[in-house]
Amino acid sequence: MNFPSRPRRCAPAVLAVLAFFLLWAGQASATMLQESEPGPNYANLYGDDDLVIEEGFQSHLPATLRKYSFRLSVHPHLGDWQNKDRMRVTTGLRYGLTDHCEINASSDLYFSHGHGDVPAFEEYGAANLRFGVKFDLGQILLKGWETGAGVDYELPIGEPPAEVTDGLRHLRSYVTFSHRLEAHPMVRVFVGFRLDAVTKTSLPGEFGKNAFRQSAAGITGGWVLDRGNLHYTFEASYDSTRWLSRTEEDIYSIRPGVMWEIPSRHDPQLLSPWLIGVSLNDTYGPGGNSVGASFKLRYSRDLKYRFHSRPVAGTR
Repeated sequence: MNFPSRPRRCAPAVLAVLAFFLLWAGQASATMLQESEPGPNYANLYGDDDLVIEEGFQSHLPATLRKYSFRLSVHPHLGDWQNKDRMRVTTGLRYGLTDHCEINASSDLYFSHGHGDVPAFEEYGAANLRFGVKFDLGQILLKGWETGAGVDYELPIGEPPAEVTDGLRHLRSYVTFSHRLEAHPMVRVFVGFRLDAVTKTSLPGEFGKNAFRQSAAGITGGWVLDRGNLHYTFEASYDSTRWLSRTEEDIYSIRPGVMWEIPSRHDPQLLSPWLIGVSLNDTYGPGGNSVGASFKLRYSRDLKYRFHSRPVAGTR
């Protein structure tokens, strides 16, 4: 849900505020942990992309799935119940080819929910198909900084309704550098760079208030605070069409949030397959300034094992 405000010509000021807030937030996190006891091993056994949730946390941090791990995730877009005639359910698969390489495929499935102008389940299908590969390159460039890189390709399929697709093909590539603070290992800072090469199709699509319709490049920075099954996140990003397109459009965003991997009700020391994410976002772009909040629910299961047995503490 977005709550728009009047457009403002304040791009330099917004960028300065983002930079200041990023530095302040990192310092605040370190200060908060000064008296904490040293944490356990914080290696993410199931890969960092468990944290990636659209509109909540969008950076691909370096860690990949363990070798031969096979993950299924189901991510309903709950806001569609109120804002659209059809509800999207993003369903994805991830597979660890090696301990440092994973592949993925996903699709935005949709169905009419009956609370709009279209009767329940009269329309359903798949709006698009995404597939990609991600590599954990280790500390190949900077000592103490883990490096991740990947590429994803997305294309619309069939003839989906305009409200569930933008009607574009996307070739996205990214590289991310992440560093876990030695004195406070629960805190990791990151910076990432990304490209989105866009190709138009004949399909109609729907765009958000601040969404590019052409190729763009961007940079993202922020931090993640891992505290057991809670993950506090902050991102500040800048994206622009200036280098890849004929237009000169810019988007500035900040996204603070928190994600909770719910413990199992049978054993609090184990994690259930459910993750809840809540985030705020403030975006300034061609459509003006918009402030919104997002709530995300994800079900995820490792298909290689019958029970999801990752402990809440001691694995991150």
